[in-house]
Amino acid sequence: MKRGWRRPLTACLLAGVTWLAGGSIAMAGSSVPTLSQRSPQWSRQALGSDPVDTIGSSGCALTAVAMVSNAYGFATNPGTLNRWLTAHGGYIQNDLLLWRQAAAGSQGTVRWRWLHVPGMVSQLKTDDQDIEDLPPQSVVEGELDAGHLVVAEVRLYGGMHFVVITGHSGHMLFINDPWFGDRTTLQARYGPYDRAVHSAQVYSRT
Repeated sequence: MKRGWRRPLTACLLAGVTWLAGGSIAMAGSSVPTLSQRSPQWSRQALGSDPVDTIGSSGCALTAVAMVSNAYGFATNPGTLNRWLTAHGGYIQNDLLLWRQAAAGSQGTVRWRWLHVPGMVSQLKTDDQDIEDLPPQSVVEGELDAGHLVVAEVRLYGGMHFVVITGHSGHMLFINDPWFGDRTTLQARYGPYDRAVHSAQVYSRT
């Protein structure tokens, strides 16, 4: 469950583009690996330097970034990425993920920017991002069509969580969910986009 910089649940959103007869489907498919924050390989590892929280309990954002990194060709996993971030200033307040630094863990493979920021934070005030109050679903679909990956903030059991939007078929959005370690659709698990999504960020290949 949780965390980005506001103690969220985390997951990653990734996308590629495939054109089919009769319509378009922007979908990363098998190129976006499904990783679970609760995998026994790393679930008990302390998240950052926090004395209580672990990757299994709070590493959704971390796991989402790991999925994005792998989709773009940088091999890693939540445990390895967590150790790198802990050693390279990737967290504040022990285990709140710094998104830009998390992307830096890919050694230049992945570029990050926000589509929506729920409140201004100093780390987000940079030139390489677009900030919108609430990006409409059409904007997210456009990013997917461009081959970018989208990480969306949702609510899981009442807490902040992140999932990776891997593609779309019409207005149906496909996701990889780090808490469940599976693939489904945003609508099936969290409801309609305009009610389910609270913010969105984009990852692209550099």
